[in-house]
Amino acid sequence: MFREIAFIHSIIQGLFMKLQIFPVLLAMVTCSSIPFVFAVSSAQAADFAFSANFTNGYSAEGSFTTKTNAPASFSEISPGYSPFSTRFLESRSLSIFDTNTLLQSGSSVINGISTDKYLRLDYDNSLTDNLPVLDISTETPSQNPYYFISNSVDSSGNLVADGSTNYNLFLYDRITENITFLGDTTSIKATPVPESSSVISSLAVAAFGFGFAFKRKLNNRTASNCPPTNVAVI
Repeated sequence: MFREIAFIHSIIQGLFMKLQIFPVLLAMVTCSSIPFVFAVSSAQAADFAFSANFTNGYSAEGSFTTKTNAPASFSEISPGYSPFSTRFLESRSLSIFDTNTLLQSGSSVINGISTDKYLRLDYDNSLTDNLPVLDISTETPSQNPYYFISNSVDSSGNLVADGSTNYNLFLYDRITENITFLGDTTSIKATPVPESSSVISSLAVAAFGFGFAFKRKLNNRTASNCPPTNVAVI
C-alpha cells in the first residue's frame, strides 16, 4: 500500500509542476482594437516514471520531470557541489522499499534545483534500457543515512567507469561515511507518463467556447456596429 501511495504522490507532484508552466491568458473585450487572445505555451516538459527490483528483496520506484528545454536524450551531471541549478531536470524523486515496506523517500531535485552533489541521470530514448548512467538518491538535507542507486560504484563501494557495472543499491551514512551494499539489478527503464496536454486542451476549448459565447451575447445586447473581435492563437 505504501508503494502505491508513494508512486501516485510522485506522479501527481510532477504533473502539478508541469501544469504550472502552461499559462492560459483569456481576455474578452468588446468594441476595442485589442483582440480576444487565447495563449498556450507551445513548449512542453515531460514526465517519466521508473521502477526496479533488486536482489535481497529491495525495490525502488521514482519519477522525474524534464524542463521545457530538455532534448529527447540528455545527460544531467552534477558540477560536484550542491545546491546547483540543473540543466534539464525540473524534479526527481525516489522511494526505496524492503519487500512492501517503505524505507525512505526523497526528492533531491525540486523546481530545477538539486541538493545532490553526486547526481547523474542520463536518458537516451534510443535505448531499451534508457537510463544508461544513473546515480540518484533519497538524500535530503535532513535525511541521514540515505539510500542511493548507482552503476558507477561497484558492489564493494569502489568508483568504476560510468555505467560499467550493475545498478547497485546502497545505504550511506554521511557522518560516518559508511557505505552498505544492499542489492543490485541489471536493468532500470524509464517510462513516459501520458502527457497532461490533453487536460490543457480541454481547458482551452472550454475557455475559448465561453469567451466566444459571452462576446456574441454581449454584442447582441448592445446592438453595436463594431467589427467582430479578432481571435489569435499563440
